[in-house]
Amino acid sequence: MTTFRIDVSRETGTVTLWMEAPCGFKPIIGWAHVEGVKEFGDMLLDFYNARKEDNHRVKQVSDNLLRQALGDEK
Repeated sequence: MTTFRIDVSRETGTVTLWMEAPCGFKPIIGWAHVEGVKEFGDMLLDFYNARKEDNHRVKQVSDNLLRQALGDEK
């Protein structure tokens, strides 16, 4: 599993996301202020929720097809 780290500069307020690499932590992305991190987090949560809903729909359709194919109507 990859290790990440977030740093905030007390002087400038900039936020940096770091990812561990074989030669130490490397900066991945930075934001001018913490509100940018919130926007990024919201985007990730929206992506997660959309994928979770898609997976739920696929499982639901699959279960329905199996029930119909096996004649197990409930």
